[in-house]
Amino acid sequence: MASVNPGRLGVWGHLDSLTIGDARSYAARAEELGFGTLWVPETVGREPFTLLGLLAGATSSIALGTSIVSIWGHDAQAARMAALTLADATEGRFILGLGVSHPHLAAKLRGHQFDRPLTRMRDYLATYRAAIYRGPMADAVPEPPILLAALRERMTDLAATDADGAFPYLVTPARVRWMRDRLDAAGGGSRPLLAVTLPVALAEADAGVDAARAYLKPYLRTPTYHASWERQGFGPDDWEQPGSDRLVASLVAFGDAGTAHARIAELIDAGADHVAIIPLAPDGTTESLAALEALARDVDG
Repeated sequence: MASVNPGRLGVWGHLDSLTIGDARSYAARAEELGFGTLWVPETVGREPFTLLGLLAGATSSIALGTSIVSIWGHDAQAARMAALTLADATEGRFILGLGVSHPHLAAKLRGHQFDRPLTRMRDYLATYRAAIYRGPMADAVPEPPILLAALRERMTDLAATDADGAFPYLVTPARVRWMRDRLDAAGGGSRPLLAVTLPVALAEADAGVDAARAYLKPYLRTPTYHASWERQGFGPDDWEQPGSDRLVASLVAFGDAGTAHARIAELIDAGADHVAIIPLAPDGTTESLAALEALARDVDG
């Protein structure tokens, strides 16, 4: 993998509930607390490359990453220019997370034909690597590592052979263990990076479950995750709204900080190299500063 070290623990969030000024303060605070990477996704809120460019000026050591940007939203040439611009702006702190997204987002939202996702990603990576970049100091800009949003077998293999690792979403420790073995087997002796997320609701009993369900609500209707969860031992009754107790408890940590850190340790023990905490507010939004600060212990442990 390229030289960017994401650290053992990171932070993942949309940041769309924050003003730009507050988002910059949030990033700076995550850095002060010792988290290794701040990740932002791409949905229908702020454009992630632009957002990370704004956050770069508020930080100096924390890595900044996309988790993930859609290959349907940025052609490979544009993605390479954006990635190398951010690598330049952050002095080598940028990590590029890419994914094929979902049929409804690629087709209905963006107007593309969603087909052959594995082939599309393989071709995209080849085009990205070959894309021209002639920005200032082009020869000195570090090559950002690339992680793929992999959930199934062949995309996981591609993450090992054609990228620097995988960043699956909404997976259990058992699935993390499976992915660790699969990545290592495909990596041919290398250890591809395996990064995962852990949503955390620091609230007891019903309040924690309510926050977890509010966060999971949009994912419960997404066929891509249905297929992934089926491979993890769940069924249609589990993802029927508002989500079964078993599914919610398997995907989200709720309770106190000690419980959350035990869940983090479980993911690390299963083979994850990096766990990105998603600090949930009571309404399910993903950037609770109070939760982030409560979780900031043993960040490097």
